[in-house]
Amino acid sequence: MRIMLLQNMYYEPALGGANRSGRRWMELLAARGHECMVLALVSSPSAPPAEDRLIAGVRVRLCHGRALPATAASLLRAESPDWVLVPSDDPGQLMLGAAVAYDPARVVYVAHTIQQLPFGPAAYYPSAAGTRLLRKAGAVVSVSEAAAAHLTRWAGLPSVVIRPHVYADRPPPSSPPATRSETVMVNPCAVKGIELFLALAAAFPEQRFVAIPTWGTTPEDRAALDAAPNVTIREPEPDLRPLLRSARALVMPSLWDETFGYTCVEAMAEGVPVLASDVGGLREAKLGVPYRLPVRPVTAYRLARGRPVPTVPEQDPEPWRRALGALLSDEEHHRDIATRSRAAADAFIASLDPHALERHLIRLSEGAT
Repeated sequence: MRIMLLQNMYYEPALGGANRSGRRWMELLAARGHECMVLALVSSPSAPPAEDRLIAGVRVRLCHGRALPATAASLLRAESPDWVLVPSDDPGQLMLGAAVAYDPARVVYVAHTIQQLPFGPAAYYPSAAGTRLLRKAGAVVSVSEAAAAHLTRWAGLPSVVIRPHVYADRPPPSSPPATRSETVMVNPCAVKGIELFLALAAAFPEQRFVAIPTWGTTPEDRAALDAAPNVTIREPEPDLRPLLRSARALVMPSLWDETFGYTCVEAMAEGVPVLASDVGGLREAKLGVPYRLPVRPVTAYRLARGRPVPTVPEQDPEPWRRALGALLSDEEHHRDIATRSRAAADAFIASLDPHALERHLIRLSEGAT
């Protein structure tokens, strides 16, 4: 099959869940002998566009956002792909519009981020026109049950749940839990609950906290982290495992509806207890292991310079303080949660079919003939 991914976001570095899963799918498809091509955003507004490069068997072309629609239309005409994958992370639905204009029956829309869908109370950019455009897609894939339920509830759209296999093989944890000392948060920002993270750092002044900024962290967030005396900022890496192996706990105090939570499973697979919000797809990602903790979710956004800014409700850090305190002070309890976390993550990862998307595309192809 000839498969094209039209991605209105970066292909590299692949730090966010949608970026990582899309890239992993394309590399797996290429390794199975399919002809794969990606059009994606260049990683910096000042960087020059990049002509076709071969990355892990995938042809990749990078361009600036303003050139995406025309470039997508040109590539689709030139390449005539059998299937066009379009992630939901597509502000303005530029890629979806180009793909539908090419051939709506060949479009597979992938619901990665609930807030980027054009409908529902959590939508960054609600759009009746965008919803009508989405309804033209030949197929819809959700990466979690939470995303599938959202599509059904707010748009009546059916989808097939295909969980991306983004988890690398790993050796047993190299550090025994007793030697781990850091409480870690990835992507500290407003919607991810940076205020709860900072409240925990203030509540445990002798504890080492580590913040790993990614796509959501603003300069103001960095300044707040820098001002906390027991918080260290470490730059992100595509492979978080080395950072996780020194973690006593991972906190994920998200205030929005997470679509899933790949980092949650990755940490648990390393034997790291995870404190996660009881919202959205994080309920799935916790795999039945404590702790799922209460938050007051973000329910509204306002636009500032064209970008959504969340209205963040006041939070109660006390349940989070109690949970983290138990993990920090009770070795037996920490060991129990760490062991259960790893066992649950191992079982979940083993249950995934890395070639599920390929099988789905083949079934769609057979149905189209």
